[in-house]
Amino acid sequence: MRSVRLGLLAAAGAGCAVVIAPACLAGAVQARGQAVAAPARVSAPAVVLVNAPARSVCVGHKFKVGVWFQQISGGSRAYRVSVSGPAHRRFFYRAGKAPSAGWRFWKVLAGRAGKYRTVYSGHRPGSTKWTVFRAITRAHRCS
Repeated sequence: MRSVRLGLLAAAGAGCAVVIAPACLAGAVQARGQAVAAPARVSAPAVVLVNAPARSVCVGHKFKVGVWFQQISGGSRAYRVSVSGPAHRRFFYRAGKAPSAGWRFWKVLAGRAGKYRTVYSGHRPGSTKWTVFRAITRAHRCS
């Protein structure tokens, strides 16, 4: 079974913008039949969970990006997701309110070899500033 890597946007605390899903969220994600990365300690609940895309894919294949709002956490549901390709041009962008019923996923095509930069943005509780989580997916030629 593949494990799902999670990041949290808008984590509380001045110094940490992004952390791995805390243990209190592990049950909710595992109930959906998915494994969770090692939990980290957080002083307060986060707002929007983000799906960290695969680190490496073959050219011509797709990688998955997604968001999910945890109802128990409160705060803003607002998010932004953008993906830039090897030519440093943004070719995928979604923004809105993250669903609380479950994950909203999008599959992004890695059409050519190189680095694909995924940027998730969300709000910290009680703040209007955007908190950013960045991930890089490398697309390579597969034989």
